[in-house]
Amino acid sequence: MACHNIAHSITYNENKLKQGRAECLTAANFLKDPSRLSLEDKLHRFEKRMELNDRVSTNLHITLNFDPLDNLSNEQMAKIAGEYMKEIGFERQPYLVYRHADAGHPHCHIITTHVQKNGDPIDLYKIGENQSEKARLKLEAEYGLVTTETKRELRRQELQERQRQQQQEYHRHQGVSQVNYGEKSLARSISDVVEHVTEKFAYTSLEELNIILRQYRVEADGGKEGTKLYHDRGLRYRALNEQGRHIGRPINAGFFDCKPTLANLEKKFVLNQAIGQRRRQHIENRVAWALCGKPDTLEAVKEELRQNGIVMVLDRDKGGDCRRADYVDFRNRIVCTGKALGSRYDHEAIQQVIDRERIREAQQSLNQTQDLSLEQTQQQSYRYRPSLW
Repeated sequence: MACHNIAHSITYNENKLKQGRAECLTAANFLKDPSRLSLEDKLHRFEKRMELNDRVSTNLHITLNFDPLDNLSNEQMAKIAGEYMKEIGFERQPYLVYRHADAGHPHCHIITTHVQKNGDPIDLYKIGENQSEKARLKLEAEYGLVTTETKRELRRQELQERQRQQQQEYHRHQGVSQVNYGEKSLARSISDVVEHVTEKFAYTSLEELNIILRQYRVEADGGKEGTKLYHDRGLRYRALNEQGRHIGRPINAGFFDCKPTLANLEKKFVLNQAIGQRRRQHIENRVAWALCGKPDTLEAVKEELRQNGIVMVLDRDKGGDCRRADYVDFRNRIVCTGKALGSRYDHEAIQQVIDRERIREAQQSLNQTQDLSLEQTQQQSYRYRPSLW
């Protein structure tokens, strides 16, 4: 990060040092060891260098962030910081490395200048995108650090697990649990779900019924067009695994006491039309509120809806784009497709949230040299790891 006032950056870190919340690990290309340098010594070193080129008004404040699992010693962090500076072409520059202990993850701050001893400035154009990113990848591999990609995947898995647990807990409160293959009788588990959903929820098509059933890992299968099952208007129910794939043997609709055959369900489709119209307004209001909330992230939208008993069901392609959005309201026991709610709430509205989030992440990952305050730098370093520039 660029900083206009290097004295401010150094003083900030020195104050952390006095508070016992930071350590000065390295004073590279200084005449004294870090422990023997005063604040005046540090400022004087940079001031003398900057006098060589009065056209340069900015200096650099870099933050290297690590995962708590990296468990780095001071010696290891200092070495990584030194190698990082070498990789980006700053190994001959005077720089200070401070390790901070004021956040939930290990990190260090590097203060330096890009004025060389001959007065020429080091070119900073796209240094974050090019040299810094290459250095990050090299050091992560060399030191076995937790990578940014690994951390994102772990976070994604944690979110999925939390959502799964929340759904299971909510389903238990509703009196029926998700089907878990192998835990108990598959037929009994599917029967409990099918009877509960078909009798308690309002749905107006087989498509809407399946949106609800899949939350319990069950699916109603009417067969593909051209098959005997489809031609005979048959219906069978199947269990799903965590990935949404069929598992176990299908069970014909006639097996269940509630007889959820296609003919009987079609009668419910008609009866549920009026109920759906009355209850749909709650979903519409809650989705509208969630979409205008802060922070403007997909997870924040999902969490806001979950707190109101609504599960947002998304169909996303391999690239992560949203192809479909549906909503299951477990409190009012109704399902609404995004298409039925309109363009303000369908997959296109959700895609806008995803796109805005991607733009923010892209801007932050590029880490282009910007005129940010030190406090903003602190906030960025806490949220993103390792934003090496």
